[in-house]
Amino acid sequence: MNSHAVITTRFSTTAIILVLSLGYAIIGRLALLLAIPPGYATAIFPPAGIALAALLLWGNRVWAGIFLGSLTLNLWIGLEQAPLSLPSFAVSVCAATGAVMQALVGSWLIRRFVGEVYPLAKEQAIFLTLVIGGPIACLINASFGTTGLWLSGIIPTAHFAFSWFIWWVGDAIGVLITLPIIFIFFSQPRQLWWKRRYSLGVPMVIMVTVILFLFILLSRIEQAQARLEFREVAQAASEKLSVQFSRYLEVVESIERFFVSSVEVTQDEFRSFVANSLVTKAGFQGLGWNPIVTLENRDQFVADVRASGLADFNIMQRDSGGNLVVADAREAYVVVRYLEPFLGNQKAFGFDVASNPKRKVALEKARDTGKPVATEKIILVQENEEQAGFLLFYPVYKGIQLSVEDRRKNIVGFAVGVFKVSNIVEQVISSELRENFILRIYDRHTKPAQQFYGPPDAEQDSPLKWENNIKIGGREWYLKFEPSAKYLTTHQTWRSWSILAVGLFISSVFGGFLLAMTGRSYQTEKIVERRTAELRGILSTVLETIITTDEEGNIESINAAGEVLFGYRFEHVIGKSIILIIPDFFSQDSENIHASPLGRITESRRDLTAISYSQKEIPIELAVSRLVLEDKTLYTLVIHDLTERTKINRMKDEFISTVSHELRTPLTSIKGTLGLVTGGILGEVSEKIENVLKIAYQNSERLESLINELLDINKIHSTDLSLSLELIDLNDLVNKSISANQGFADKYEVLFQWQYLPDNRIIVKGDEMRLNQVLSNLFSNAIKYSPQKASVIVALEKINDKVRVSITDQGPGIPLEFQSRVFDKFTQADSSDTRRVGGTGLGLAITKTIVEKHNGKIGFVSKPGKGATFYFELNICKDFD
Repeated sequence: MNSHAVITTRFSTTAIILVLSLGYAIIGRLALLLAIPPGYATAIFPPAGIALAALLLWGNRVWAGIFLGSLTLNLWIGLEQAPLSLPSFAVSVCAATGAVMQALVGSWLIRRFVGEVYPLAKEQAIFLTLVIGGPIACLINASFGTTGLWLSGIIPTAHFAFSWFIWWVGDAIGVLITLPIIFIFFSQPRQLWWKRRYSLGVPMVIMVTVILFLFILLSRIEQAQARLEFREVAQAASEKLSVQFSRYLEVVESIERFFVSSVEVTQDEFRSFVANSLVTKAGFQGLGWNPIVTLENRDQFVADVRASGLADFNIMQRDSGGNLVVADAREAYVVVRYLEPFLGNQKAFGFDVASNPKRKVALEKARDTGKPVATEKIILVQENEEQAGFLLFYPVYKGIQLSVEDRRKNIVGFAVGVFKVSNIVEQVISSELRENFILRIYDRHTKPAQQFYGPPDAEQDSPLKWENNIKIGGREWYLKFEPSAKYLTTHQTWRSWSILAVGLFISSVFGGFLLAMTGRSYQTEKIVERRTAELRGILSTVLETIITTDEEGNIESINAAGEVLFGYRFEHVIGKSIILIIPDFFSQDSENIHASPLGRITESRRDLTAISYSQKEIPIELAVSRLVLEDKTLYTLVIHDLTERTKINRMKDEFISTVSHELRTPLTSIKGTLGLVTGGILGEVSEKIENVLKIAYQNSERLESLINELLDINKIHSTDLSLSLELIDLNDLVNKSISANQGFADKYEVLFQWQYLPDNRIIVKGDEMRLNQVLSNLFSNAIKYSPQKASVIVALEKINDKVRVSITDQGPGIPLEFQSRVFDKFTQADSSDTRRVGGTGLGLAITKTIVEKHNGKIGFVSKPGKGATFYFELNICKDFD
C-alpha cells in the first residue's frame, strides 16, 4: 500500500465519501455564483481539484463521493430553475459521470507518469502533476457536461463552444489552485506540507481573494453599465410605443371631428377620409364608425344599409358558442357601420359592439367621460381565434355635453380604432431589436393582469429587466423588457471574466512556483540533515579533535574526540573562548596587523600546549581554516595530540645524544691515530697503504661531521635552547662569512659575487654564531652544486621592515618531485649527490630551524636546470639609531 494509506487509516471510507460529496456540492454551488450566462460554467471550479486530490490521497475507492457530490450539485441547480424532470435528471447524471471519469483518468495518468507525487518537491513532478491533472484531464468533464446541457436543450448550439471553453478553463484553474491547498491539509510528508500552509497556502488564498474581489467589483461596474445601456434602449422603445399610440389616438380623434362637423358621412367619404392613415400607420387593424341604433330605428337602419349595397346586412351578436347570430331585441345597439379596410373585416359589419360585455364597459365609460377608452384584451370578430387585440372608442356627440346626462342624451356613435398589439409592436420596434429584446405587455386593469404581447412569462428574475407603465385609452399597460439569449451572447463583456481567468491562472502559476521553491528548500533541508548526520557520524568517530569557533574565537562545537582529549563536555565549553583550552592560541605574530585575531593564524600549523579540564598540559599540533557562510564566518580547528610524538622525539633525542657521545670518543682516537700515521710520525709507508689511510681519514672526518650535526640539530630542536641575541650588522656578518668560506669556494673553483647595500647598516637582533652557521650552510650548498668557474651571487634586499639575504647558484636546480622535502632531515635530491659533493642531509634542516628560532622565514626558488636561489628573511631592528 502506498503512502496515502497512512491517511486512510484515520478515516473510514464511508465518512470520506460523505464529507467529499457534501464538500463538492457546497463549494461547487458557491463557485457557480461566478457562472457566466447563458451557460452554467464558471472561471474557477474548485470541486474539480477536490475530486482529483481525493483520489490521489485516498485512492479510487472514494469515487462515489465525487459522483454523489456532482449529482447533488447539478440537481440543486436544476431545481432552482424548474421542477425535477427526467431530462434534467439525465443531465445531472451525465455531468456527475464526467466528473468521476475526469478525476479517475487524471489520477491514473499522474500515477503513471509521475508516480507517488505527495511531496511535490521536484520541478518535473510539480509540472507534470498540474498539467496532467489540470488542462489535460479537464477536457473530459467539459465535454461530458456541455454535451449534456446541449442535448437537453438548456444551451443552444451557438453557445456550445463558448460553454465548453469556459467549463474547461474553470475546471483546469480549479485543479491548479485547489489541489495544492488540499494537499496542505492531508498529504504526506506532514513536515513538508504543514510548513507550506504559510509559504504556499496563505499567499495563494490572499491572491485568489484579491482576484475574486476585483472580479466582483468590476462585474458590478460592468453590470451597472449593461443595465444602463439596456435601460436606455428599452426606455427608448417604450417611449416610441407611447408616442405611436398617441398618434393612433389622434387618428381616431380626427374621425370624431369629421363626424361632428358633417351632417352625413357616406361609406365612400369615410373610406377616403381614413385611407391615408391606414397606409401611413400600419399598426391599425381597422378604423370604423359605430353609430347608436335604437330598437325603434333598427328596421329602418337595416333597410337603409341594405339599400346602399349590403343586401345581407343585419345587426349581429355572438351566441354562447361564439357564432355570429342576429342580435336580440334590446333598447339600443352600437353597430359597426363603416370599417376600413373592408377586405378582411367583412365579418365585423353589423356586429353589435355593445353585445359584448367587455366592449360595453368601454363604450359606457367613453360615453360618460367624453374621452377615448380602450377595451381590455378581446377576441376580434373578424378573427377565427383569440388574438391580442383591443378596440379604442372615441364618443361622437351632437349638441352641447356639459354633464353626464347631456353626454348620454346627445351621444350618436363612436369613432373606433381596431388594433392588434403585435402589429403595433412590429411597426414601432425593429426586427433586430425584437431579436435582442423580449417584450411582454400586460393590462394592469384586469385581475389577474392580461398579457397582450410576448412569450409566456418564464418567471425568471433577469438582472437586465426593465419595466415601465404607459397610458392607453384610459387603461394602464405594463411593459416588461428582458434580454434575449442572442443579446446576452452578443453583449457579453469579457473584461471581468478575463481578469478573473488570467488572475487565477497567474495564481496557479505562482502556486506552482511556490511549490517548486518550497520543494527545493525541502530537498535541501533533507540533504543538509543527511549530510549533517553523516558529518556528525564522522566527527563522532574521527580520532582527531575538531573544534569550530566564531570570528571572536568562541567555541561553537567540539567533537567526541575533543571531549575525550581535553576532558570537557560540550555544554562546558559551548560559547566559551578557545583560550580556555589553548591559552596561547592568539600569540602568533602576523604580517597582516589589520587582520582579525583568527584571520592572522588561518591556514597555519603550529605546535602549542593545551590545558585539559584537569589542568594537565597536552602538547598539540594546531591547524586553523576558515569557512565563510551566508550569515557568518566559522573557523575550524583541527588538533592533533603530540603527546606520543613528544615522547618518541624525546627518546630519539636521548638515543642520538647517547650514541653520539659514545661514538665521538673512539672516533676521535681513531681520527687522531690516522692523522699521525698519514702525517709520517710512525715512519714511511708504502704508497698503496698511504692511499688507504687517506680514505679512512676522510671518512672519519665525514663521520665526525655527521655526529657533530646530529648533536647540533638535537640541541637546536631542544625546547631549552637559548639564543645569545645581540645587535648585528647583517652587511658585516655576510661579508665575514664570505671571507670565511672563500677557501672552500677556491677548492671548487667557484667565485663569490657580493651585492651588499653600500652606506647602509642593516641591524638585526640575533645569535651571531647561529646566523653565521646559516650562511655557511647555504654558501656550502651553493658552492658544492655550482659548476667550475661559476659564480655564487649573494645579495641583501630590504622589504618593508624585513631584510632578505639570498644566495643564488648556477647549478642543476632542484627537481620538482624533491622540492617539497628540501628542508626535511636526511634528504638529498639524488643519492649520487652524497658521493659527489658529500654532506649528511641535515644542513638545510638545521638552517630552517635556526631561522625560525629567530622568528624569520626561509625559502627557495628553483627551476630544474636553471639553478636555485635560497633566501631567508629577518626582522630589522627599528629602534636602532
